[in-house]
Amino acid sequence: MDIVNHEILLSSNMLGTMFFACTIYITLVIARYATLAKLIRDSRSNIETNKLRFKSQSEYSFHILHYEKRLKLLRYTLYLSLFGGIALCTSLLFLLLNYSFISAISFGIHLLLVLLALVTLVYELAVSFEALTEHLDIMRTLKDKF
Repeated sequence: MDIVNHEILLSSNMLGTMFFACTIYITLVIARYATLAKLIRDSRSNIETNKLRFKSQSEYSFHILHYEKRLKLLRYTLYLSLFGGIALCTSLLFLLLNYSFISAISFGIHLLLVLLALVTLVYELAVSFEALTEHLDIMRTLKDKF
């Protein structure tokens, strides 16, 4: 009894679509990482030049902890998606060599890795929303200055 539908896997349209979807996803994650890296660099330079000041040590710690958590989650997301891309390319290679069962296993690994990458990305977004909510709360307290 064969549990893998080889006809779907053998369809070059499906693999081609997944290949481009994986590439776009990896690009998205890299863009999120680049944005976070710029935010961290800008924050550091603003602190060093006294353009950015924190009310207390706890506010500063809040920002540092969120930066660290987001960076760690984006690292996991990027590694998972990159290894998922490698598994997808491996799947295509085995398919071209007529090893459809090994190709199906590799494709299954790809799907699992991309699914895990999506979960970590959603968690990173939740951490980002938490930090943005904190910024909005601070901005609401500053409205009296205007």
